[in-house]
Amino acid sequence: MSGGEPRKTFARGIENAARIVERTAAIPCMVFIGLMTAIVIVGVIFRYFFMSPIGWTEEASRYLMIWAASLAVSMGIMKGEHVGLNFLVDVLPPPIRRLAAIGVNLAILYFLWVLTERGYWMAINGRNQVSSLLGVSMIWSLAAIPVAGLLAMLQTLFLLGLLILSSPKKSGAE
Repeated sequence: MSGGEPRKTFARGIENAARIVERTAAIPCMVFIGLMTAIVIVGVIFRYFFMSPIGWTEEASRYLMIWAASLAVSMGIMKGEHVGLNFLVDVLPPPIRRLAAIGVNLAILYFLWVLTERGYWMAINGRNQVSSLLGVSMIWSLAAIPVAGLLAMLQTLFLLGLLILSSPKKSGAE
């Protein structure tokens, strides 16, 4: 067993855990997008064909969209699909680029912690509020932020682990 073998095994474990977290977000995200689409279609049919709008369709689709978009954040982190400004980082030599990527991800992790913690308290404070048309507790829609924040924090930790384990010669800020 070479010196890099335990590192590669650990990196594969991190990648597997990241895939599990991604699926944990992807499955409900797909379900929510499907439900949102169906609800919007039903709302349009009732409004324009039967001339009898259903009041709750807009609110339900809005909350499903919030959940789907929030969960999608964590799915984009490991794939590097979020908007970024790489022109400054790309001119750095690979070892410094790697350190810059680690620093940026630490800053993202801090932001996600603040978002998750504040989102948690916002959801808790909204538990006694009721949505106007659906009549459900607002905790269900507000919980999207801390749940998505937790998943995004996990993905950022996995990404940091992979950046730290990567060879300084090969790594980039991707």
